[in-house]
Amino acid sequence: MKEKEKENNERKFHLPLAELIDRLTVTQIKLVKLKDSKESYLKEIEILCNDINLLIDQSDIRLDAHFVRVLISLSQINLHIWNNKDEMQTEIGNESVYLQLLKHAHQLNGIRNTMKNHLMEREGFVEASHRKSNFETDGLDWEFQI
Repeated sequence: MKEKEKENNERKFHLPLAELIDRLTVTQIKLVKLKDSKESYLKEIEILCNDINLLIDQSDIRLDAHFVRVLISLSQINLHIWNNKDEMQTEIGNESVYLQLLKHAHQLNGIRNTMKNHLMEREGFVEASHRKSNFETDGLDWEFQI
């Protein structure tokens, strides 16, 4: 077996599928939003995709419409979180606006963790110790359901 083939059959990030997918969506956002490290982001995406493929091949994870919807939702939420954090940086001197944005970040992370919990369940992580604990969206006026 060639060294490159051997390398592709071993995972680099030993994370659950939910965390790999979450990291992939964030790295994809970085690739689009940040222009300085394009090659490193592309390399990380390649590694993450390889690890995701290996994990899916080794498991009973089934792709269906609900799974795709969770992936799309996670990607969208991560982009909202990114944009919210960008806005927070511009409002550091305005305490009331900054605190509103901070609360919004907490709410968005609640949705993000709900998506990750769904993916964790798909992978078989059902124990409470594996679940992301912040999934409250206290006061978020979005009609968000999966």
